[in-house]
Amino acid sequence: MPRRRRQPVTIAVEPEELARRYREGASLEDIGILCQCSGARIRAILVALGVEIRSRGGHPGGNGPNKFLRR
Repeated sequence: MPRRRRQPVTIAVEPEELARRYREGASLEDIGILCQCSGARIRAILVALGVEIRSRGGHPGGNGPNKFLRR
């Protein structure tokens, strides 16, 4: 049986806003929750924008509450 192709994901947040939030410390998963899609989808969008993806382990600066979640 052939696999059905997924419908394109429509994200209500502008890609530049996603990049800004990521650069300010939000994780791919956090942004994915905001947009109701996966962190992998957010990663693909950011890579297409030329945003450098951080290595796993979080943003330098401590283990406190995520900046994204405090907004």
